[in-house]
Amino acid sequence: MFPNFFSFQTYDQKKRLALIIWLLIAVFCVVQSLITHRYNNYLIFENTCRNLINQTSFYVGYPAYHFDANHYGPIFSVFFMPFAALPNALGFLAWNLFNTIVLFKAIETIPIKDKLPLFFIAIPCIASATLSQQFNPASGAFIILSYTLLNKNKGIWSTMLIALGTFIKLYGIVGLAFFFFVKDKKRFIAYLILWSAVFFVLPMLFSSPEFILNAYKEWTVSLIHKNASNITENNLDISIMGFIRSIYVNHNLPNMVFLIAGVALFGLPYLNIKAYQKTTFQLLILGSTLMFPVLFSTGTEDCTYIIAAPAVGIWYVLSDRKPWKVWLLWITIVLSCNFPLLLFPKISSAYPVLLTIMSVPFFMIWVFMLYKASRMPKEPQPQLAST
Repeated sequence: MFPNFFSFQTYDQKKRLALIIWLLIAVFCVVQSLITHRYNNYLIFENTCRNLINQTSFYVGYPAYHFDANHYGPIFSVFFMPFAALPNALGFLAWNLFNTIVLFKAIETIPIKDKLPLFFIAIPCIASATLSQQFNPASGAFIILSYTLLNKNKGIWSTMLIALGTFIKLYGIVGLAFFFFVKDKKRFIAYLILWSAVFFVLPMLFSSPEFILNAYKEWTVSLIHKNASNITENNLDISIMGFIRSIYVNHNLPNMVFLIAGVALFGLPYLNIKAYQKTTFQLLILGSTLMFPVLFSTGTEDCTYIIAAPAVGIWYVLSDRKPWKVWLLWITIVLSCNFPLLLFPKISSAYPVLLTIMSVPFFMIWVFMLYKASRMPKEPQPQLAST
């Protein structure tokens, strides 16, 4: 899998152009961040490796090294070690290039013949994601690959990515949405348990069991606190939940109401059991799965939408080209650039709805995908390609 995954020899001119644009964006964001000394997130990640070795908390502030605090799971400190071993400038560059390339290659594995729209639609979001230095592009890649590798090598790599993505940022758990498409479900469950045990224990090899067990407790507290602060503070929650809260100017609307509605909508296509083996149906579920953690997480920022961006491309490629769909696509692309914040920063800060409106076209596309998947047997399949 992995030697072929990182091969670029078969690229045509258009795909090469898309890759070059992505890489230039990643490099530009690194240079810009280094010049302006705005790479705090990278410093947070780098410090987690120091925390692991020294057995100091992952989830408190370290003003001598960075602002804010880490919110990723203990395994992330091991995952990040190759980058932390490099000087900051080189490590930062390698980190951004890794995130960029792994998502690009993951999109390439999606079984759709024309993948170019997916690459170009995601450009504004990859710019935002690489500028923020976060794990989001790789998180999206892990979700995609957990589907495209689902029945390859007996599911060993798919389950690895689901477990790793979950132990790093929780988002990876949505990969379980593809379980109904698994051929050997018993083996899949066994591998998932095995990988979960590996990633739970692995950080202990670099520190101690006591420290890591306590770190998981601290991580839970950190996420609960982060969730509460995202709800009560302005400009942090750019999910569809944040949009609705900003309209009603009510930060006390409970998450559970949104999550119950979201899960109910997400589950509707699964009632269409006859469509499970249709590739188009599975792709729509993939798109829906990429959208869900972005639309229904209080931690969603503009840079998080890189996870949902490939889903927009999937929806567009699988749809007919009716004018209103083209308009919706362009509105989504424009809003994903976060133009309100770029052009009117003071007004946007005063009126959070101008920031959270970014979630609306993504939510609309998500609903359209759910609807299409729910009535899948009645529609012909578009031209697809094997992975």
